Amino acid sequence: MVKEKIKWFLYALAFVVVFQACSTSVSVDQSSPDYVSEGDITPEFSLNQVEVTGNVQPFNTEIRVDTIDEFKYVINLSLYTDFPSALPSFQFNIKYPRELVDVLWSSRTWSNQSFINISNYSRLQSDYNVVSALSQNNRNRLTLASFDNFEGRYTGIDIQRDADSIIFSMNYFQHSVPDAELLEYKTQIFVNLRDTVYSDAIRECAQWRLDKQDHSSLKKIDLSLLPVYSMWYPLSRNIPVENVTYYFDSIASMGFRSVLFDDGWQDVVRFNVDTSGVWDPSETVVVKEFMNMVHEKDMKVALWYSKPFIGAHNYVFKRFDGYYVQYITSSQPILDIRYPRVRDYLVDMYKNVLSEWGVDAVLFDFLNGYYPDEHIIVIEDRGRDFVSVRKALDSLRTRMRDELVYNNPEIEISQSFPSVGPLHTSNSKTINGFLGTTVLSDVREKLVNNRLMYGEYSPFMEVMGIHPRDPALEVAFKFQSILYGTPYLSFFSYTLSEELRETVNFWVRYWIANKEILLQSDFEALNPVQRYSILKAGTERKQIITVYGRVSYVDMGYFSFETADVINSSDYPQITLYGTPTGKVDYITYNHSGVYQDRGSLRFRRDFAEVDVPKGGFVRLIVK
Repeated sequence: MVKEKIKWFLYALAFVVVFQACSTSVSVDQSSPDYVSEGDITPEFSLNQVEVTGNVQPFNTEIRVDTIDEFKYVINLSLYTDFPSALPSFQFNIKYPRELVDVLWSSRTWSNQSFINISNYSRLQSDYNVVSALSQNNRNRLTLASFDNFEGRYTGIDIQRDADSIIFSMNYFQHSVPDAELLEYKTQIFVNLRDTVYSDAIRECAQWRLDKQDHSSLKKIDLSLLPVYSMWYPLSRNIPVENVTYYFDSIASMGFRSVLFDDGWQDVVRFNVDTSGVWDPSETVVVKEFMNMVHEKDMKVALWYSKPFIGAHNYVFKRFDGYYVQYITSSQPILDIRYPRVRDYLVDMYKNVLSEWGVDAVLFDFLNGYYPDEHIIVIEDRGRDFVSVRKALDSLRTRMRDELVYNNPEIEISQSFPSVGPLHTSNSKTINGFLGTTVLSDVREKLVNNRLMYGEYSPFMEVMGIHPRDPALEVAFKFQSILYGTPYLSFFSYTLSEELRETVNFWVRYWIANKEILLQSDFEALNPVQRYSILKAGTERKQIITVYGRVSYVDMGYFSFETADVINSSDYPQITLYGTPTGKVDYITYNHSGVYQDRGSLRFRRDFAEVDVPKGGFVRLIVK
């Protein structure tokens, strides 16, 4: 029966297509099965209507459906014509029964709008061409992803509804069109109907997109550089670099493996430029000593690199007068990287900086989307070789990477993906560093969405700042919000109380001891409507589960693991576990600083067991 359902779905996609204002050719892969009646189909596999809308003339269209795996398909849509033509604006719509869906998820990965209750739903838009419909119990119903010749840059997915359906509309060239005339255009739509946790389906669709992109310049997360001590907090508080290095012993002893010379280093360095606008980094002795101190503690050091503001140096401004742009939220001029002489200047400057200072890594930040995206009015073109700032940025990054690697083959180039999420468009959507606990749900949501989008290439980075007046419990909560990501911590060790140091030390060491499980094992994100109130990662040997809000219970299934840490990152000192263990389950509880509190054995009543867990602490389950 399952095979028959799959067969019907393939033919439903192929033959229910309705093309308006175009001629159509439809084909299905040879492995497609025989047609069966709709009466044999459960609602999950019935797409009410698939249609292309919009005038696509002079193009003809062709569609083919390929089976990728059980319940996973790729729709291949082609537009072709006999003479080069501009691409038309059109939509590819898929309808799905509304009564089967409780929650919608879209890839707005750096906002608080990645989910929506279906009862409150009117319209939702995805900005990374991945969207998911799921049930109330976090099971996947339908997850879609789109990819084309232009890597989806001119494509979006809108979600609308009518009387009884949800309409997933892939919009092609709605707002902008490539400056080209083509004979053929191809796009693919990944359809995932697998009955699994919805976050697994999203990860599969996102990975399908990533597998189609060029990975030559991308690197997986380098665990040897983590966790990172960031200079963001000391630099923003104008603490001298010499004072920070004095406490590198304690930073190294906590387990930090690298130091990020973070945003604000330009103010600390206070470099001078000559009349040609060139700066000699060898004159800055204090930073060179700082780098040497990091290396003496067997840590590596990374330099934060951001948008090329012209800054306060008049010689630089004069040298590049007429070669800059301005972002709408900033009055400072930014060097216009669409000119080769600007890119030459930036590459040479940073090549000299990294060579002179002995930097081990570069962290690119705030680059993608920070400039006006495509067309900027140019009164007098002085040799610009790009119209698109985005394409110029790609060229700058590629050349900088090649030059830096040539001079130092061991150098790490971090944040190769947009460092603040897919298609980041404004600084207002980011949290550069956070101190309080009011933004923790934002931080957690962004972390999860980036991880679902990028997987082992996840670029997520939020600097967790620690103020000396922070309660130790809040510090634990903050660390738990970034637990499943790449930790960047920033504080001034001298000002922390003993309790704060103990709490930071415990969670840093906890992350180090479990980093492979947290970053490289199966990952589940539950309850998107509650901004992921439960996160899970683990193997058959060990599970790490974190509860971020008051939930009815945590489903442990058959307790199919040896040990599990259930972390209580909520404001309620008790957790209810649900499941059917095959043997005895012992537990040990710890507080927010990792101090032992209690031990015992779980007592189940109708498959439920309650255990007291300190806020910010955790309970370790041991299956006998």
